[in-house]
Amino acid sequence: MTLADKIVCITILMVNSLEFKEFTRKKETHFTRNRKITFQNLILFVIEAPKASLSTGIRRFLKKIGKNDITVTQQALSEAKSNLKPEGLKLLYQKTTVKPMVNTLTKRWKGYYVYAVDGVKVALPIDIKKLLLKVFGGVGRNAASPTAQASAIYDVLNKIIIDAAIKPLKTDERTLALHHIDALIDLVKHKMKLIIFDRGYPSFELINYLTDRNLNYVMRVKKAFNKDIDAQKDDDGIVWLEQNGEKIKARVIKVLLKSGIVETLITNIFDDEITPADFKVLYSCRWPIETAYNFLKNKLEIANFSSLTKNGIELEFYATMYMANLITAIESDINCSIKRKRANKGNKYEYKANQNEIVSILKDEFVIAIYCKSNIERAKAIDDILKTAQRYVIPIRPDREIPRNDNPRDVKFHHNQKSHA
Repeated sequence: MTLADKIVCITILMVNSLEFKEFTRKKETHFTRNRKITFQNLILFVIEAPKASLSTGIRRFLKKIGKNDITVTQQALSEAKSNLKPEGLKLLYQKTTVKPMVNTLTKRWKGYYVYAVDGVKVALPIDIKKLLLKVFGGVGRNAASPTAQASAIYDVLNKIIIDAAIKPLKTDERTLALHHIDALIDLVKHKMKLIIFDRGYPSFELINYLTDRNLNYVMRVKKAFNKDIDAQKDDDGIVWLEQNGEKIKARVIKVLLKSGIVETLITNIFDDEITPADFKVLYSCRWPIETAYNFLKNKLEIANFSSLTKNGIELEFYATMYMANLITAIESDINCSIKRKRANKGNKYEYKANQNEIVSILKDEFVIAIYCKSNIERAKAIDDILKTAQRYVIPIRPDREIPRNDNPRDVKFHHNQKSHA
């Protein structure tokens, strides 16, 4: 059984379970009568996250599941979605994707499973009543553009979104980091866990929190974070961090970058066999969380929301986390197949799955695979998805550098005009 097939199997079981239904609906009276669109259908419609108007999205969805003879109004769909708790979608994404993925994908760095924590601002739709602006806050002139603070902890070697959140803009990133750490401990039972933090996160409280939970960390620190760290001239040394009578031992690594800037890292890994050069390589490993956010924004269109309510925004956010992890699972299955088929062929480059094609194929085939009548049919449908995606593999060109092109107008879907739920 492929990893993608395993995720789809678990998804079907969970979506159809009474326990999940009771957890996800807001009231016991919700989803008790026969409706044109059932609880199960509604969950799968949200997961599919059609980036179109509600009327277009539901019409396409009903056609895929063989119910194109019925009509569901936008109002009825919006009301049904308002009866779902976002916590249910978060539970679904973690139980059906994170759990099987962390047990299957096991790339490590010197024995450590490596994670990165980072946040990003997400533009939200503008509505006349300014409901989202009141809930999430805003940026721009007079803070008039509704914007949320998204945050995640990401397995950078295995490309798994372990935990994620979308909160009001004023929410402190360190507070979100603490929640991610708790989720990591709950969801991932691997013993050797190492978390990378950018320079906006370091604090005595966070370091103490990690130390108490026997978690390893590597943090980039700003100048003036600690005078003893600044005073260190060697590329490898030890300092004691102190606050309110408490002391924590930390290793300080000084790394010279190509630009001539000295990057300062602190860690609680004291193994002398892991050198400053190793830590320089390790810190660069946090870059995949940046590319993951780029993928979420530009390929899965995370900011292209169909909702104008807090509840709806959160539902769509967690649905996108589900799809992102499913795409990673499909990538992994395809890459394993590519490696087997191209072994000893003497190709100039290695090849990998094409994310863009997987996204496109899933838009057409995911729901169809979910609604297969038997396990055999479903396994064949998943296999067909994998075989189709394998036709569009791309070469891996090592050491290829593309100049970063920062777009100051990060508002691709900010003013989108469509029907909302």
